[in-house]
Amino acid sequence: MTSWLRILLVIMSIFTFTYIIANIRKSKVKLESLVFWIVFGLMLVLLSIFPQIANFAASLSGFYAPINFILVTIIFLLIYKVFTLTMHLSQVQQKLEELIQHIALKEIKDDYLKSKENKEEEHE
Repeated sequence: MTSWLRILLVIMSIFTFTYIIANIRKSKVKLESLVFWIVFGLMLVLLSIFPQIANFAASLSGFYAPINFILVTIIFLLIYKVFTLTMHLSQVQQKLEELIQHIALKEIKDDYLKSKENKEEEHE
């Protein structure tokens, strides 16, 4: 890897990590998401500063080039994150549907009780 490419990777990974941290500070994020993105950002920084880690991991896992190992690892991590977000979204949607049904039934009950009271008042 050329020194220019290595410097560019370090700068971009530090920028990405800073961007992740800045956006985490702006919003309320659950701890599990916070940990994932911090580890992901740190991994990018470490791999750009110490490419020997990628070389070693690629040789251990049978990849011919370290960049292939890095790309496959990043793709795997992002697919995992998308899957967990999809599961969480499905749970939230189910809870929202249950809440909507509960509110609708409560409104129907309240309307029924009001109409019953109005009819009783009219008969008096």
